[in-house]
Amino acid sequence: MTEKDTSKKTTWEKLSTTAKQDSSRSTPKEEEISSEKKKSTPKEEEKLLKHPSYKALKFQLQEAEKQLNDTKNQLTHLEEQKIYQLAEMDNIQRRAKRDIENAHKFSLEKFINELLPIKDSLETALFHAKTKEQDAALSGIQLTLKQLEHLLEKNGVKSIEPAGQPFDAHFHEAMLAEENDEMTPNTIIRVLQKGYLLHGRLIRPALVVVAKSKEKTS
Repeated sequence: MTEKDTSKKTTWEKLSTTAKQDSSRSTPKEEEISSEKKKSTPKEEEKLLKHPSYKALKFQLQEAEKQLNDTKNQLTHLEEQKIYQLAEMDNIQRRAKRDIENAHKFSLEKFINELLPIKDSLETALFHAKTKEQDAALSGIQLTLKQLEHLLEKNGVKSIEPAGQPFDAHFHEAMLAEENDEMTPNTIIRVLQKGYLLHGRLIRPALVVVAKSKEKTS
């Protein structure tokens, strides 16, 4: 190859390289057109929002949110029902336990009510025995009465002896009212018959005499 041919080849390669570089570059006009294509116009956005597929997707999303809220509300309701049922079950168990305890406590109420008149008779006999000084009878009655009182106390029976206390209709029954200057009206002067409680519940009121003011004479 001659020097002239080599020079021509070099010139041709330079022109070819320059042409390739020019073809690969985008002109400012082309870049501007490409950028405008990438930007969506308000009209295009509006058109997109009105597209049936977008509306369908939006509707599905709203339905899914609604179902989610409904599920949350159902779970909350079920949780509240669970708490209520557990509390109700606990109350039922407490009531049942209390009823069983009361049944045990007051199962002897009828028997004790039948036994109290016997105690009354013994106390009356003891009072008369003291008056007549019958020592032998007195000792026997005292022993029997103590045994009976111990048995009653063991089973939760407590006597009501309210002499000198204010009258209380919940535990006392007034049989008489007597004039008395020394005591406040409605104060119990004496007890005619003792009352009794069984585990704190009244089974027989105390029969009492209460004080009243003297009537003024004209």
